[in-house]
Amino acid sequence: MKLLINASTLSGTGVTQVAVSFITECINIPSNEYHVFLSKTVSNEIDKLQFPNNFFFYLIESHPLYGLKGFQIRKKIKILEKKIKPDCVFSVFGPSYWTPSCPHLMGYAYPHYVYPESPLFKNISFGEIIKRKIFKVIHTYFLKRNGNHYVCETEDVSQRLTELLNCNKNNVFTATNTYNNYFNNPDFSDGRLLPIKEQNEYRFLSLCSFAPHKNITILNKVVPLLNKMKLKINIKFVLTIDELSFEKHFEKHTKDSIINIGRIDVAKCPKLYYECDALFLPTTLECFSANYPEAMKMKRPILTSNLSFATTVCKDAALYFDPYNENEIVSAIITIVNDLNIRENLIRNGEKNLSSFLTSKQRTEKYLQICESMIK
Repeated sequence: MKLLINASTLSGTGVTQVAVSFITECINIPSNEYHVFLSKTVSNEIDKLQFPNNFFFYLIESHPLYGLKGFQIRKKIKILEKKIKPDCVFSVFGPSYWTPSCPHLMGYAYPHYVYPESPLFKNISFGEIIKRKIFKVIHTYFLKRNGNHYVCETEDVSQRLTELLNCNKNNVFTATNTYNNYFNNPDFSDGRLLPIKEQNEYRFLSLCSFAPHKNITILNKVVPLLNKMKLKINIKFVLTIDELSFEKHFEKHTKDSIINIGRIDVAKCPKLYYECDALFLPTTLECFSANYPEAMKMKRPILTSNLSFATTVCKDAALYFDPYNENEIVSAIITIVNDLNIRENLIRNGEKNLSSFLTSKQRTEKYLQICESMIK
């Protein structure tokens, strides 16, 4: 099969990790010819020298949607597709903003449109709600226009997407998200990512880009409550957001309890978990966060939101809280820090739950099987 892998629109942390994992795993399936469209973000994560000669890479310098440059990029992509003549196109996450002339599979990762009951929508401005409604119209339009086969990360999202797009349920597939293969063979040989721990320090990791739905600004309310308690434990929160967002959205007293290391390469993520003690994810919207299986794999307890997208994935491997209730969050944090039995129980449950997720190899095989079924 001659497969065109389209990762030209991707920039977020989670979607980039999925794309890098899939592209890298394809090395182990040499029977196909792979033509890969890369965004700048994905390109920076790919070591092209490690790939054999059945891989061909194309850098797509700008997003194909926006402005005059977007028009030029779409034209470039169409010319490349015509030259490559692929049997199938797989846009790791759609929409692609161009319609291939061959069968086209698109991944789906917009939780905002399939989880309208999220508490996020009660906690954002009217202007932000209008903005999201406009994006919903644009994205759903292109999802329908650019193809009619989709792959989601949970059965729940697959069902909800079928209803959203009013499409044939037989054209909507499910392949669970998972941890990257780097987590199977973590490399701890290089220097530390974080400073050496202070005495009695306990670190909560929030491995994500800055976005309103990630809700990490709740720390501005959580940290003062923790400080008032005068704990013997020194609690730190480790973030991976850009410096501009960090400076803009966090108060000075909050920053004193945060270690922000900025965006991190996928290959270094296992080490980051290793240098932290627990996962803290107060998110209000996800299709499927890879942070959950990553934490389970690295034997770290999980604190996260008591919302369906989290509970269906984590089950009994997490301690849950209302993401907008700082008192509940503080209570969960204190429980994790002080109760070794609860920590160990969550870790054990997480190890058991890992078997319910596809491995990165199995996910890649599933994607390719779907593509092959579409061209028969």
